[in-house]
Amino acid sequence: MKKGYFSRFLVLVCSIPWFLFASSIKEGKQIDSILEATRFRVYENPDEAIDLGLSVFDESEYSEKTKVKALMLVSLAYTSKRDYQKALDYIEKADKLSKKLNDKVLQIEILFRTGILYQQLKIFDKSIEFLEKTEQMALLYPDRDAVSKYIANSYTVKGFIYKDNLNCDIALEYFDKGIEEYQNVKNEEVNTNLSIVYYNKGNCYTLLSQYGKAKNSFNRSIALGQLANANSLIAFAEKGLASVFTEQGEYQVAIDYLKSALEQSKGVGDIVLNSSIYNGLAENYLALNQWEDYQTYYELYASSQLEIKIAERNSVSDSLDDNTDRKSEKLADLQNQTSNRLKLFLFLVVLIFISVFFIYKKNRKLITALKNKIKILQNQK
Repeated sequence: MKKGYFSRFLVLVCSIPWFLFASSIKEGKQIDSILEATRFRVYENPDEAIDLGLSVFDESEYSEKTKVKALMLVSLAYTSKRDYQKALDYIEKADKLSKKLNDKVLQIEILFRTGILYQQLKIFDKSIEFLEKTEQMALLYPDRDAVSKYIANSYTVKGFIYKDNLNCDIALEYFDKGIEEYQNVKNEEVNTNLSIVYYNKGNCYTLLSQYGKAKNSFNRSIALGQLANANSLIAFAEKGLASVFTEQGEYQVAIDYLKSALEQSKGVGDIVLNSSIYNGLAENYLALNQWEDYQTYYELYASSQLEIKIAERNSVSDSLDDNTDRKSEKLADLQNQTSNRLKLFLFLVVLIFISVFFIYKKNRKLITALKNKIKILQNQK
């Protein structure tokens, strides 16, 4: 499973369309619960979540804490759009505003989310820096139950970072620390997160050629995915298990697991997951010299790869369009600022000219009066 998939689960708490609550927003009723509910489906409607978050942030009637949560929602929505830089901008605004509050748990969550964003931007040193801040602050918090999930998630993300840098020995240490800490977490997400951790442990053991431990980890991942009713997690774990059997030359067993994974993934709609399953099936059928089946799944794999590239190209195009719009807005702001400064400059020039004129006129009168006085004094002599 790709690390971005787990990042979604870690920060996901997500969304219902904000316009259904427009009247409630205006009245200021239950806004915190609306923001919280909106997080449950933010990946389906990120633009609506952004509109909601910004509209709440701009309202003066809401508390500072509510505004912080609104900014966090906006950041999460940009994360779902894979615009990690903009997501980072908003989480930094939330962090700055949260400093005014005496809410340590909220500040711990912001630190963790910042670490996640740096990980997704592949700035790993900054990610680890914020994850360690998360752990330090959380470990000092008196109510361990309230912050255990952030500690566990932080250990897990560190595991991802070391795994991505091909240091599976250290990654496994952090995965185990994460699993141990998850024992203190009492919510519905824990089985989901544990399933993902065991999946990544399985991948590490596969890379280390420790196939027995890899199978155990993938089987744990499947069991936890079933407890969480998460077909996508089951599919990923079965795909991982199939890769172990492929490594051991048990190609038919691998095919059986891949077909099961493909069945589990039907309602998920994850192109990348399906593509990797098609590729696995093609490779295993090739190893068995079953050319017709190989051709079928290779064509599906090639087609899915093309679909992924088109989606990525569209995503880049959308990102460029958004960037162009932002630049146009900045240019308009800059032009307005320049125009206002020019007007102010001209006003000051006119004001200075008028002032100099009146001072000059006043001085002329004073000089004339002095000359007349001098003449009078001279005539008296």
